[in-house]
Amino acid sequence: MIYGAAGLAADHSRAFVFTALAICLVAGWLVAALMRTISEADLAQRYRWLAGTAVVAGLGVWTTHFVAMLGYRPDMVLGFDDTTTIFSALVAILVVGLPLALARLFPSWRIRTLAGAAAGFGIGAMHHAGMAALEGCQQTHSPVMNVLAAGIGACSLALVCGLPRRLATPWVVCALFTLAVTGTHFVAIAGTTLVPIQGYRGLPNENIVLSILTTGGAAVLFLGAFLTILAARRFDAQERAHSSILRTALDNMSNGLLYLDPAERVRLYNRRYLEIYHIPVDVDLTGMTIDQIIDLVGYRHGWTAERREAARRRVDDWRNVKNSKQIDYPLEDGRVLQVEIRPIEDGGNVVTFDDVTKEREAQRRIAELAFCDPLTKLANRRALSARLEHDFAPKRVVKLLLIDLDRFKQVNDTYGHVVGDQLLIQVANRLRTIAGPDGFVARLGGDEMAVLVYGDQTQAMAVATAVIEALALPYGIDDLTVSIGCSIGLCCTDDAQDAIELMQFSDIALYESKRQGRGRTSCYTPDMLRTVADRVQLETDMRAAIERGEMYLAFQPVIALVDDRIIGYEALIRWDHPKLGAVSPARFIPLAEETGQIIPIGAWVLQEACRQAARLPNDVYVAVNVSPVQFRSPQLLSDLTQALARSGLPAERLEIELTETAIVEDGPRIAKILAAIRRLGVTVAMDDFGTGYSSLAHLRDFPLDRIKVDRSFVATAETDRHSLAVLKGIMHIAKALDVVLQAEGVETPSQLALMREIGCDAIQGYLIGRPQRLVDSTVPMALSA
Repeated sequence: MIYGAAGLAADHSRAFVFTALAICLVAGWLVAALMRTISEADLAQRYRWLAGTAVVAGLGVWTTHFVAMLGYRPDMVLGFDDTTTIFSALVAILVVGLPLALARLFPSWRIRTLAGAAAGFGIGAMHHAGMAALEGCQQTHSPVMNVLAAGIGACSLALVCGLPRRLATPWVVCALFTLAVTGTHFVAIAGTTLVPIQGYRGLPNENIVLSILTTGGAAVLFLGAFLTILAARRFDAQERAHSSILRTALDNMSNGLLYLDPAERVRLYNRRYLEIYHIPVDVDLTGMTIDQIIDLVGYRHGWTAERREAARRRVDDWRNVKNSKQIDYPLEDGRVLQVEIRPIEDGGNVVTFDDVTKEREAQRRIAELAFCDPLTKLANRRALSARLEHDFAPKRVVKLLLIDLDRFKQVNDTYGHVVGDQLLIQVANRLRTIAGPDGFVARLGGDEMAVLVYGDQTQAMAVATAVIEALALPYGIDDLTVSIGCSIGLCCTDDAQDAIELMQFSDIALYESKRQGRGRTSCYTPDMLRTVADRVQLETDMRAAIERGEMYLAFQPVIALVDDRIIGYEALIRWDHPKLGAVSPARFIPLAEETGQIIPIGAWVLQEACRQAARLPNDVYVAVNVSPVQFRSPQLLSDLTQALARSGLPAERLEIELTETAIVEDGPRIAKILAAIRRLGVTVAMDDFGTGYSSLAHLRDFPLDRIKVDRSFVATAETDRHSLAVLKGIMHIAKALDVVLQAEGVETPSQLALMREIGCDAIQGYLIGRPQRLVDSTVPMALSA
């Protein structure tokens, strides 16, 4: 090795070697400056600096190589091929300069290191391309020395590109670049053996051309150095200006900022950070460690040792953050800071502090409005859905009690919404007490509530019973005392697949409770779902039943006992379903009332009854039942008028029958409607008298033309003296009020005889005739005494 180094020194001109070294140092310094500029330049200018870096690095390697080769003086005549020499310059730019320049574009230090290593191997490639330009000799290269040379270049440039920016100073980059270029060249030359070609004389101007080329390359490098010095001064001036602008910008930020280097020392902060923690502006935090900052802030705020230790534990969490992270940090004075930690690739963190107290309060209010019922302060439907979704995630066993208040609408309509709202608030308070701290109570809207019970079926039924009993107790609102009740539908998460299905099944169970008479709890069963499905299908079929001709009227005769003559018919609706056969009115009429279809159906019944009654003798009337829902509809008078006008039936031959249920609410309004109906000439009968909300006040306050005694009294009058007494009492009242008394459900001759004895004016029942289609209405029906 010593012999090789001595031979290498003897074969080289020191002047050329020092010149090559100077050129390499200049090139290395230029490369360091340009690589720094690439990192800091904006996108529009970056590609120009990339090209410049590639050219400078390539020419630096190429010029260093050939200047050193010009000083190479082995004991033989050597020449250089011009084409190969120029080609080797292009090789240097592409395989050395380009990877070195592109390395600054990659954020990953691993990729940058690989690019630097590639550039280092490129120096070896350029060296061999340059050696290929030699003429007049045969070359032999030592593999060991070539590998060593390539390793020096690859390792040196890998360090240039992979070092963190704080370590990659211009002098370090310049030194490593020079080591890579000169080390590769001279180690490779040391392992090269040249054997002269006999008879080669060379050309007199070959080295002159190479000298011109290398001089040009050197000139480009030194000119670049001069221009770079000027640019660096300008850049430093801009940096100072930018620093001033940066400081101004930082101090005008609305949030606090703290930059910590890898050693957790403060390198940058702004005025807002000082204001947030009440640190005087004349305190310089630069260089302080994070522990010193905690002690300073703790001193300013009087923190205990435990409080400072908690702050240090929070900082420990910052150290483990790999990506940007935001956390809310409540302060002792009630403020809330949003702290965002942004790790820096080369180490350290940028931490921002934003006072979000108002925003968090606004979010809390929004969440309260979104998930809380503003009247009762209970959870709302959205909150219940979210709670159920949460409970369904691990499939917790939860019982849902769906509660519907009974008679709430009457209270709201009678006393107004103010009283109704106060009633809902009291209901909510009672439900909270029953549910306890572990329960969950929600208002779904209107008068519908829900309670979640986290327990077994026995506990859920106990809660449901307590709810029914508690809500049935009277409520004191100002000077009023009101009473309501409730119906409950209960379903368990075990019976449903998700929250939506649980709500649906509970609603089905609630409907069953209301259908069975209210004031009770029904637990969901699969049969209920089938019942609801059948009900929905029946409702759908009912909408088109009239148009398809499936509904028709059957007429049951009414006999006057004074002469046993037919004086009228009661029109009764019937439905022949194509699949279900005859559907009982007791099944489809309540459904029609609930869905509102009773309005168009009732209008059709009026029109059809009047049309068919117009073919009857002039002394025969037709009676039509009017549903309570239909009676409360503002369309009733219009439907009556149109039915009479289209059929031509005189108004006095039409009688409408109302149950007592239809007239128990809002007495003055009902009286006005009845008076308007009678002004048309239509007579009014009270059907099923003696059942429902029977009251003698109805006979006093409402204008009636006929009282129809319910069939239950007729059926038991022969054997029950109380029923007989009621019948006789009603008869005397009717006579005194000059109202016709008619008995329903007369089915036996003995019942007929009893009605004659009591003094009934008319009868109706199977003994006289069953309801049937009207075929021959001109044949009277007589009875024997």
